[in-house]
Amino acid sequence: MTDTTNLTIKIPLELKDKIRAAAQETQVSLSAEVCARLEKSFEISTMNLEHAASLIDNQNQVASLIDNQNTEEHAVEEPLSHKELKKIRQLLQDSHDRLKKSAKKK
Repeated sequence: MTDTTNLTIKIPLELKDKIRAAAQETQVSLSAEVCARLEKSFEISTMNLEHAASLIDNQNQVASLIDNQNTEEHAVEEPLSHKELKKIRQLLQDSHDRLKKSAKKK
């Protein structure tokens, strides 16, 4: 037999009537009904915490799948070589010189 203690609480009359009706329906004492319902509330709290943890774990797994879709970040392009840079500079200079000449003709 488990240890028991007395607990005096104040509850609304309507709630006491609901508990009494539930106790009569299950054919247990008012105390047994209150104890059973309190125990269930703790089980539900534990289940809610476990469910929340499970949801967070699932959310993390989904986020991981979204973030890792077998894609790798690649460098956009290799840097230009010295020769390529020299060619671009020459093209820009030639273009600039042509613009200067056409401006002088006007």
